[in-house]
Amino acid sequence: MKTALITGASGEIGAAIARHFAGAGYGVAAHGAKHFEAAQALAASLRESGRTAVAVQGDLSDPETCARVFSESEAALGPIDVLVNGAGMSLVDFFDAVSPADWSALVGTNLSSAVWLSQCAARSMIRRKAGAIVNISSIWGVSGAAMEVAYSAVKAGMLGMTRALALELAPSGITVNAVAPGYIDTKMNAHLSDADKAALCAEIPLGRAGTPFEVAAAARFLAESPYITGETLVVSGGWR
Repeated sequence: MKTALITGASGEIGAAIARHFAGAGYGVAAHGAKHFEAAQALAASLRESGRTAVAVQGDLSDPETCARVFSESEAALGPIDVLVNGAGMSLVDFFDAVSPADWSALVGTNLSSAVWLSQCAARSMIRRKAGAIVNISSIWGVSGAAMEVAYSAVKAGMLGMTRALALELAPSGITVNAVAPGYIDTKMNAHLSDADKAALCAEIPLGRAGTPFEVAAAARFLAESPYITGETLVVSGGWR
């Protein structure tokens, strides 16, 4: 049985990724932090459907916590074959209103978590000369967005890490790729009015928001593509 650690599985995209991997026969470690009860409920639901799943908890901005979460996942499931760095948070505000605390939280949740967990995964995967890391970034990491400058910068940092780490780990047979979702229909966009949502969809060539499942399918595709590494798969309906 292959195994996958999915961070941010208490959110809608992370949960969809966990369900998608579990449905393909993976043993899944579903991570949650502040909303750990959602990750626990997800793992319980997967077990009830005959899948192998555990829930793990921790603040991933802390490297020691990342090491513990990764160790607990491997203790429960065996060596981790796929790491999906899906933990994240957003911030919509004018750039000159971003505080040091805002910046630290964005970096810690979105980027530091991916760095420290990828380090744990790399050490484990190098010994086996196999594995895949998939980073969940954002379309704003590719193109940037007004009112989301700090978020865009952090997600762009994740893409830079993806490219560089792919080069470093390629000799060990490990792939590192990223998914950059565009406008996805989740609660994270609940602050948008119906008019705002309609305006966004009008800018998207496919004319609609994406779904968490479509992001999940992209993540699994990259995880199971041994000759693709260092790439970013944009899941945006053609929107840039």
